[in-house]
Amino acid sequence: MARRALPALLALIALLADLSGDHGLALGFVLAAIPAAFVLALECYGDTLEARCGGVRPLVAAGGLVLLVLSAALRSPAVVGGVPRLAISAIVLCLLLYAGALLAALFSSPQPMKVSVEESEPERLAA
Repeated sequence: MARRALPALLALIALLADLSGDHGLALGFVLAAIPAAFVLALECYGDTLEARCGGVRPLVAAGGLVLLVLSAALRSPAVVGGVPRLAISAIVLCLLLYAGALLAALFSSPQPMKVSVEESEPERLAA
C-alpha cells in the first residue's frame, strides 16, 4: 500500500517546496517521484492483466507519470528565469489524479460474496 502512496507523497512535498520558494528541492522530489510513479503504473497494469481492477486505474497512474515527467522537463536547470507555472500546475493536476483514484478506491464497495440458500440449507439440516 505504501508503494501506491509514495508518488503522491513525493509530488505533494515537491508542491510544498515550490510554494515555499525552494525550487531546487522541488525538482529533486519531482525526479524522485518519477520512478515511484512508474512502478505504480506497472503495478496497476499488472493488476489489470490479472483482472483485479478495471482499465481506468492504469490510465490514471500513467497520466500521473506523464504529468510528473512534464513538470520535471519544464523545471530543468536549463530553463532560465524561474519555474514556469505550467510545471507547478502539472504537479497539482497529478495530485488531483491521484486523489481522485484514492477516493474512487475508498468509495467503491467490494462485491459481497453471494451465498446460495440451496447450498447452506442442507448443511444446516445435517447439523
